[in-house]
Amino acid sequence: MKPLMIAMFMAMLTFHFSSVSFSQQNQHDYAEGQIWVKVKQETVLGRQAARIGKTTIDDRHDLSAEQVPFLKELNNAVEFDRVEQPFRHIQSDQGLNRIYRLTLADAAGTEEVIRKLNSYPSVEYAEPVELLKKTLTPNDPDFNSTDQWCLFQINAETAWNLGTGSSSIVVAIVDDAVEITHDDLSPVIWTNPGEIAGNGVDDDGNGYVDDVDGFDVANNDNDPNPDGPAYDHGTHVAGIAGAATNNATGVASIGFGVSLMAVKSTNSASVVSHGYDGVVYAVNSGADVINMSWGGSGSSTTAQSIIDFAYANGVTCIAAAGNDDVSTQFYPAAYNHVISVASSTFGDSKSGFSNYGSWIDITAPGSAIWSTVPGNTYDFKQGTSMASPMVAGLAGLILSLNSGLNPDDVENCIRSTADNIDGSNPSYVGQLGDGRINALAAMNCVSATLNWSPVADFNGAPTNIVVGQSVNFTDLSYHNPTSWDWTFTGGTPSTHTGPTPPAITYSTAGSYTVELTVTNANGSDSKTETAYITVNALTGCDTVSNTIPSDANYTWTWGAVNGYIGGHNFIHPQYICDKYSGLGSTNLMGADFYFTQGETSDPTAYITIMVWEDAGGSPGTVVYTEDVLIDEIEANVAGPGPGSFYITQVNFDAPVFVSTSDFYVGYELFYAAGDTVNCALTDDLTSDLSRNNTMMYYINPADDPLGLGGGWYQTGGEIGTAEWSMHIYPRITQTPPTAVIAPVGSACEGTYVDFDGSSSPNAFNWEWAINGTSTPYPTGSNPSVLMSSAGTHMVYLAAYNSCGFYHIDSAAVIVSPTPDVSVTSSNDTICPGGASNLSASGATSFTWSPASGLSCTSCPAPVATPSITTTYSVTGTTAPCSATTYVTIEVDDSAPTADFISSGDTICPGEVINYNGAISVGASLYEWTFVGGDISSSSSANPTVVYNTDGTYSTQLLVENSCGQIDTKSTSVVVKTPMECATGAEGPSASLSGMDAYVNRSSGSIVLSFPDDVEGVVEIELYNAIGKLVRCSSVANPTSMVQIPVLGLSKELYLLSVRTDKDQYATKLVVQ
Repeated sequence: MKPLMIAMFMAMLTFHFSSVSFSQQNQHDYAEGQIWVKVKQETVLGRQAARIGKTTIDDRHDLSAEQVPFLKELNNAVEFDRVEQPFRHIQSDQGLNRIYRLTLADAAGTEEVIRKLNSYPSVEYAEPVELLKKTLTPNDPDFNSTDQWCLFQINAETAWNLGTGSSSIVVAIVDDAVEITHDDLSPVIWTNPGEIAGNGVDDDGNGYVDDVDGFDVANNDNDPNPDGPAYDHGTHVAGIAGAATNNATGVASIGFGVSLMAVKSTNSASVVSHGYDGVVYAVNSGADVINMSWGGSGSSTTAQSIIDFAYANGVTCIAAAGNDDVSTQFYPAAYNHVISVASSTFGDSKSGFSNYGSWIDITAPGSAIWSTVPGNTYDFKQGTSMASPMVAGLAGLILSLNSGLNPDDVENCIRSTADNIDGSNPSYVGQLGDGRINALAAMNCVSATLNWSPVADFNGAPTNIVVGQSVNFTDLSYHNPTSWDWTFTGGTPSTHTGPTPPAITYSTAGSYTVELTVTNANGSDSKTETAYITVNALTGCDTVSNTIPSDANYTWTWGAVNGYIGGHNFIHPQYICDKYSGLGSTNLMGADFYFTQGETSDPTAYITIMVWEDAGGSPGTVVYTEDVLIDEIEANVAGPGPGSFYITQVNFDAPVFVSTSDFYVGYELFYAAGDTVNCALTDDLTSDLSRNNTMMYYINPADDPLGLGGGWYQTGGEIGTAEWSMHIYPRITQTPPTAVIAPVGSACEGTYVDFDGSSSPNAFNWEWAINGTSTPYPTGSNPSVLMSSAGTHMVYLAAYNSCGFYHIDSAAVIVSPTPDVSVTSSNDTICPGGASNLSASGATSFTWSPASGLSCTSCPAPVATPSITTTYSVTGTTAPCSATTYVTIEVDDSAPTADFISSGDTICPGEVINYNGAISVGASLYEWTFVGGDISSSSSANPTVVYNTDGTYSTQLLVENSCGQIDTKSTSVVVKTPMECATGAEGPSASLSGMDAYVNRSSGSIVLSFPDDVEGVVEIELYNAIGKLVRCSSVANPTSMVQIPVLGLSKELYLLSVRTDKDQYATKLVVQ
């Protein structure tokens, strides 16, 4: 079971007995340790039912917190005395069936529990339960105990001249108890006409078993009588509202003949623990008026919702204003749609105990009221508890005269005709409502309404349907119509006469108007709702259901040990399904199942999803089956939070065609030990006359533990009295897509595969999911995909039709590994006539190309002897895949070209010449021949040679390439004589015209004479005969004479170099 919502409520009964005491008691506004909780619409709710004969009894008052998903986590730290879901059988706009009442074992933690509950995503709200006090005040014993002064004060006797109460009008006494055997009450106690006494069956489907004479909602039994003498409040209240009158017994009552519904609403003499449970029972059982002589200063959303529920069902609610002599609002009297009643005493003065304020609606006598009490006797009591039933009885009298009035009409006649009592209460002007009730004036107001024309009103459900579905209509007209004429544009039937039309079927899409005309002797009225019914075309992609948006998700059980009604249970249904009417013929693409239970100890355990065509109102031919593992369901049951679950979506293997107008979707169960599956249901639909049971069981005669006989059964009416629809949502379409993947075969790693889904019927879009590729999600009908990974890979295609439904096909593609072929050669370059050894690896066979120059073409290691440069391909194959790689063998048939440069070709003795033969082309070997040098030969590409003797000498370079081809180059070197080197020194450069240099032997220096216009830095360098720098100097803006010392230098020829940034000068000098 998923989230049980809990609502526990306490109503404090603080009535005071016979000595007058107006001391105000300090009462808490809220009952200790009790909490209302309302869960959200989407939350899974728990339900428990017991099947007795063919009656389904729902146990909503004693739930286990373990059965309530949103309480499971909290239950680890909080102990609950009681968990209840008191209104689970009530379908209402207020969502009363989603309210729970919790009673904590430790009241001290109430606020913290409320805070935690309000933090849960599944909880709509959590709030404290109000403390409701009885509104009875002690009586002064000096009053005349035999005088029913109150009835004379309100002109009851003359009011009865206009009409007495009708037994068809029911006033509910929601209180601590009513002694239904009292001589002055038993003749008027309401008897449930739809219930058979003692048969243990909820015959009228109101959610309560054997409630023939009322009900005890606190103890969940059918005995509304007092548990003891202290339970005397409700009996006194009942006598005021409607004790039997004109029966020569006891007291009279303002109600004079109305029926009294006894609703015991407490399990304690000191508190009304289940006051609002009693209100719900009264509404659900047909009460016209509800009296609530209890309350407190605390309020709640839950209680207002219950009052709204009563008002929406045409029930007039009346409540006591409270006995604390304060203006503070008192609830339920201060709620919307409740007539709040203050108390007056003799002379129309406010009773000293009565509350007052601008929120009061009306005042009625409530002091020293003589009425029935348990023990078949009478007593005085006083309080707003007594004033309230005076008004409730008057409301019953009013409705007896005109039962067609709605709650607002009743309130208007009571309030608009009240006697002004401001003169008797100058301190409370405007604080006692519209005054004290006047029964005669109120009845005169009602008499005038008998001349009213009826008012037409109705509703329909559901109002938004698809083609082929039906709508149920309910008449809500008032002011006593006697005839009804309906018009259903676009529907079948299109008209109806009478208050209860049959289900109206709409076969064509569109928006349709509904009209109702009601008539009585005073006239007629029509209500027209334009575009009231929206009939949607089957768009081609429709998700259908027997649920409506307001349906909660309920997990029903047959009792804690008897299993789930929507799954495995003690009745052993083999098949469970829901019926879908008027939607075929069509095609089913799949269905969503709201499974709320799934447990198994066997990973192979499964259920079988099934689709049936219709055969005379029951499932017939099976047109589809599909197994679903319980493990998969179990994984979905654990949703994202307490009380939630993930939908189990079943996509059929192929579109399923159903040829009949009606069809069924459900599942087959197998009763292996430890297997548990359950699907969420709606609430019990018994009380909703606009909806029918759609859920069915099939009992196999060979496995029929209850002896039902076997076959198909409606769960409502044949298995039990409760009615349900299942949360199963089939997807139907007239254009079913079918994904079809053309055969793929095999492929090789690293190659493109062309996939083809173009033959998929009714496909509009294609979405692929392909394993084994870096582009796994292509679209389109024919994608080409590079398969980058070897192995057997699954390919999935989702083919969508034009409105978005899809079907999935799958196929396997075998991708074989592509061999990793590599090749080596012993020589990448060969000489003409040379050879290179080739070697391939990474495959099982090889093929070489071209064949020219190869020793073989299908071996792994051929010898290549090409005559020209050749690129060979080798294709390696490891079946069925191949790969190709390449190797180039270069044939080097070009001769080398000898060439070199030198640092000079005319030098002085002892000077160095640097040769560079690396500029030769194609040379791999160098052979130098030097004549006259310090070396005669060299194999270096860049030799250095010193020439010490003057003369002319030859130099030759021979180069050879790798293939043995040679080339030569020769040149000459001139070595001048020393004298030539000394006297033939070059003069100054043209740019240093006028510069001179000479050796001054006496000073031991070289003297440099500069022109006058030399500026900037001058670099002066002196080199010996072998080119070694022996002196250097930098002079800025030299004067006409600069000396360079040469002491210590050997006697030989030197080269003097003088440079500026623009000019240069060089000369040779002999230092001696």
